[in-house]
Amino acid sequence: MSRQSNPAADFLSQTPRKGSPQERALRSCITDERLSSYDSEARRRSCPALRLYLWDHDMASACMGDIAILEVALRNHMDRQLSLIALEQAGTEDWYMAGLRFDDRTQRQIREAWGHLTIQQKKWHTHGHLVAALTFGFWRNLLENGGAIHARWPDEGSADYENDLWRKGIVKSFPGGRRHAADANAKWTRNYALNIVKTVHALRNRVAHHEPLVNGVPLPGENRRITLADAVRACFDLAMILDLNLYSWLMDNSKMKLVLEHEPRSIE
Repeated sequence: MSRQSNPAADFLSQTPRKGSPQERALRSCITDERLSSYDSEARRRSCPALRLYLWDHDMASACMGDIAILEVALRNHMDRQLSLIALEQAGTEDWYMAGLRFDDRTQRQIREAWGHLTIQQKKWHTHGHLVAALTFGFWRNLLENGGAIHARWPDEGSADYENDLWRKGIVKSFPGGRRHAADANAKWTRNYALNIVKTVHALRNRVAHHEPLVNGVPLPGENRRITLADAVRACFDLAMILDLNLYSWLMDNSKMKLVLEHEPRSIE
């Protein structure tokens, strides 16, 4: 029997028998207060709150695993394009040292990442170590408009990520973007890429902070939330605009896809 045809799929956490020592142990470590946030949704789905909680835990684990691959792919694609921009403008592939017009937030994030490196990392393979130390949010921010440079100083200016980064090469980080947008009857733009990346980033942060997924994913700054299925779809969209072969692999191997197909709906 295949995994997908098994209603009690062996890759899912099993809900312990009611009243068993295992159930008491789980409830003790989870706490009633945390579990109560699942109660109303569990009643709506006609399933036990603990079962829904454990499924949510499995979904979070699956998301983190798949998003880890996407995050590395995103940063490597964007790092390569930043290196080419820096090489053309300043003769070095170390874009963080090339005088590119990054806004204050971006420069602060680079300094913070630098501060996390060890002495040895600063001496050997510095570029790769620094790129690995930068957060998902850093790469997402490079797809925004760009903010103030030297804010509240006499020489205050503004970064222009559309013209200085996107059009000079960052757009090439997403070779599948134009086709993806066309299939959606939309225009391929920096904002189109940003909307996909920021949705994946929001899902990643919700998982990292151990927040429930069953009620959807809030999008920061937009005063709205999207369904978990839509957030997962954004992960596949990101894979597609980055690399069609990566998308194909993810479709065949995604743990998110498997767990989502076994979302609790009713008592078995």
